[in-house]
Amino acid sequence: MVKMSSTWRRTKPLLFAAAGMVLVGPIGFAQAAATPVLTGAAVDAASAKLPEWDVVSVKPAQLPCSQGSLLKPTPDGIDILCLPVQALVRYAFGINEDSRILGAPSWLKEAFYSIEAKVSGEDAAAYAKLSKGQRNLMLQALLADRFNLKAHNETRDLPIYALVVAKGGSKLMQSHPDEAATAMMRMKGEGEIDATASSVESLPMFLTRELDRPVINKTGLTGKYDFTLKFTPGQSAGSDSEAASIFVAVQEQLGLKLEPTKAPLDVLVIDHVEKPTEN
Repeated sequence: MVKMSSTWRRTKPLLFAAAGMVLVGPIGFAQAAATPVLTGAAVDAASAKLPEWDVVSVKPAQLPCSQGSLLKPTPDGIDILCLPVQALVRYAFGINEDSRILGAPSWLKEAFYSIEAKVSGEDAAAYAKLSKGQRNLMLQALLADRFNLKAHNETRDLPIYALVVAKGGSKLMQSHPDEAATAMMRMKGEGEIDATASSVESLPMFLTRELDRPVINKTGLTGKYDFTLKFTPGQSAGSDSEAASIFVAVQEQLGLKLEPTKAPLDVLVIDHVEKPTEN
């Protein structure tokens, strides 16, 4: 364990802000635009009222991850178990696809770490009141300090999929208006998405995770729907396999279509990153 100095925040140019979440097993992240990079006085202004990390432990994880992978906010810090650095960067920036992280060395996906960070006892009460974005700003500072992560944002035209209504029309079933079902969309194992009283706006996040390419909702559908989408993971759009690819499943089961196109998207360009020393 190592105590971090009182001046480290003013030397790091990168800010993270993302929603907090707990991740166990397969890792997924909510779709979002890349968080703007702030520098100089903006860093000081954004972080001036945040507590400082008191102790931080960074250790290479033992593979395979026999206990699974975990990113868990705690009352006084954060616990990270067996995650690659790339996953931490994606989490911190709310980026759901590796294709929107450019210039990353290959070891970012291959080097897994377990990290424990805590504020001091006297700062615990203040830390507990921080927003999720503020906590992720502190996670950014940790990565910048310990992994020497430096990066910047750019906007580039990237391949995406537009989710549209297929030629034959939507096959989605409207939720019954008398039902008091809680809106929910979830993965039920691999290759199955189950939705109850859910809007189509939530579907691109799940499709993006499977395709590693941004999916944008262009259906114009505004209702609440019940549906189950079943597909075979890993099947491409032009696969000769009899297994239903996600492209075929979306069209045949939901009456929607994934159309390839391009759109300007925020990307994160990695300028520099290093493997940390163990402690």
